[in-house]
Amino acid sequence: MVGIIRYLPLTLQSMTKKKNSTQLLEQEILRVLTEQQGKILNHKQIFSKLELEDLPKRAEDILPILNHLCETGALGKKETYKFYRLMPKKTVQGVIDITRNGRVFLKTEEFEDDLMVGFTAIRLLPYDVVEATLFRQDKKTPKADIVQLIAHSDRQFTGVLEMRGHHWFIQPDNQRFQELFTIQHDDAFKHGKKVVFKIKEFRKDSRLPAATLVEVLGKPGDHHTEMHAILAEFGLPEAFDAEVQEASDSISEIISNSDLKGREDYRKILTFTIDPDTAKDFDDAISYQHLPNGNFEVGVHIADVSHYVKPGSVLDNEAYKRATSVYLVDRVVPMLPFKLSDVVCSLVPHKDRLTCAVIFEISSDFKIVNKRFIKSVIHSDKRFSYEEAQDILNEGKGIFHDELKHLNTFAKYLSAKRYEKGAMSFESTEYKFVLDEQFRPISMKVKLRQDTNKLIEELMLLANRTVAEHIYLGKPRKPFIYRTHDEPSDLRLQELKRFLGKFGYHLEIDNENVFRTSINEISKKVEGKPEQDLVRNMSIRSMAKAVYTPNKPSHFGLAFQHYSHFTSPIRRYPDIIAHRLLFGYQDGQSMEQICQWNMEKLDAACKQSSKMEVIASEAERASIKYKQAEWMESQIGKVFPGVISGLTDFGMFVEIKEYKCEGMIRLNRIEGDHYEYDSYLMAVIGSKFYRQFKMGDEVQVLVANANKISRMIDLELILDSTTTKKPHDRKRRNFR
Repeated sequence: MVGIIRYLPLTLQSMTKKKNSTQLLEQEILRVLTEQQGKILNHKQIFSKLELEDLPKRAEDILPILNHLCETGALGKKETYKFYRLMPKKTVQGVIDITRNGRVFLKTEEFEDDLMVGFTAIRLLPYDVVEATLFRQDKKTPKADIVQLIAHSDRQFTGVLEMRGHHWFIQPDNQRFQELFTIQHDDAFKHGKKVVFKIKEFRKDSRLPAATLVEVLGKPGDHHTEMHAILAEFGLPEAFDAEVQEASDSISEIISNSDLKGREDYRKILTFTIDPDTAKDFDDAISYQHLPNGNFEVGVHIADVSHYVKPGSVLDNEAYKRATSVYLVDRVVPMLPFKLSDVVCSLVPHKDRLTCAVIFEISSDFKIVNKRFIKSVIHSDKRFSYEEAQDILNEGKGIFHDELKHLNTFAKYLSAKRYEKGAMSFESTEYKFVLDEQFRPISMKVKLRQDTNKLIEELMLLANRTVAEHIYLGKPRKPFIYRTHDEPSDLRLQELKRFLGKFGYHLEIDNENVFRTSINEISKKVEGKPEQDLVRNMSIRSMAKAVYTPNKPSHFGLAFQHYSHFTSPIRRYPDIIAHRLLFGYQDGQSMEQICQWNMEKLDAACKQSSKMEVIASEAERASIKYKQAEWMESQIGKVFPGVISGLTDFGMFVEIKEYKCEGMIRLNRIEGDHYEYDSYLMAVIGSKFYRQFKMGDEVQVLVANANKISRMIDLELILDSTTTKKPHDRKRRNFR
């Protein structure tokens, strides 16, 4: 090209150079704005980011080129001197979510945050699967335009049969549905009965969507009806098919010589379990012994479920489908049938059991000097509850006191090292219900985490981290399943910073290490204050969701570079995968030889396990809310101190301190003033007396009503004399 230009007439050569420089400048401008991902910049900001050698002298000189790019459709323009890249629209599939006040959102696999949906003429129902295009003009979460309805959800829902006139309808329990469903008459129908249904259709020419009956459950409010309704709502089968049950029943509890082949014998070494007092299955045990060289050995022994559940078997397919056990307040819906989960694989005391183990040799100053991954056989000497083991530590005496004390000291050392590296110190709340013979709650308490809980937790974390590290750092690196927790997005960090600022806490987010230090300092400062639970819950919500993946081994919340799940194969399918792969690789096999999987199947298993974990968590939360509402029925008319935990356009959520359960104060029921929610100030404000209620404020509330069927608790605000303050001039609110 250079040789050709040399012989062109001077004028034509200049024109060619100018044309080339203009094209280069256009390409450079497009590069700058493309990197901004739709963010709006003015011409001076764009000029400052250009990296060409031969640039115009002034920012104003690029305005003609910017305007030309707008005319060609490459750029968009806002006001006179502000430009942005018109990003190509992206098409995604997702699931519709509709809030109680009618706002529509789209849930997708690609985005952690829900996408706001603009107006659409398509008639949508919650959980519909749709196709949508995305658009945005800045770095905020994009919005979605619905292109087409792909299908109504095939999941089950629950509701109550109603006969109106000569027609039958279903009033859905799920408050996301804002209309009744029509249903054709069936002889099994009885007015007022709770049923399970599926969506049949929702045509343009019909006023209401149509439903198909799946099952009649019984009387609303009955304990078993409501628990079965929760299981049906989330598609969780309680019973196992006959084929699965038969496969489980055929497994022998007797351990043969062939079962022991290749296993290390730990039956003579002190071994025990520590679990909740209500636990029925025990999938982890701890062995402990002193070594001749002055070190001590800790073994984390995990039930060898993979010995009994073979790849591709009937039991394996069922475990893959369920992926996790589900823990409702009155029952466990197990991943594996009873014979396996509570008998053959459960590490009960005084029985020989087959296990997979990580064995640690530890020096007197708690340095891990050696580690091994073995198949073992154990004989548990003692089954401790957390409370029993804690009493022994507290009293300084009792069976295996010295061993428990030494392990507790080691666990505290592990914990301290984790937090030094920036592990998050926020913990979620767990509940404990005591039910009578009719399954009515007679007490409701928040579970306390004591040293023995943390002891077991630290040893399990150590085993999980060590297994993941061993596989990931191995050469060549082999496929594996990891438990991944990503760092929070910039948008969520900014929102959390603003939220914490309302309470006077300054969150530093300059980089990962600074953020870790800052959030843990806030965790300590908030201890014992009214906003403690609120701050911790919001901090947890700001984090990314933990998922299973074959691709990324790190866990942000725990501050681990490598992490997997290895320690609960009775109740989690990913742990079975981890066992198979770890010990299969030790035997020199490939993943294809171990379980006939390729990377596509491993990825599918990770997604299935992540999906079922979310469903199980939602079902567990629904059962807790049901029992909380039932318990609060006995507290109607009583006054409790609470903390404002949420604000909306229509009400304030308040967490009752004593029971850690949440109820709603509706704004239109607060006497003495007209209250509105100000989203900028994050406060509910009276229009006459200008009284403010903010997140974290302590209030007194009266339990006005509790409905266990809807799982809702209605509260009334107990006002004090400060409401008699003189009215403020409304102009004072216009400061922003």
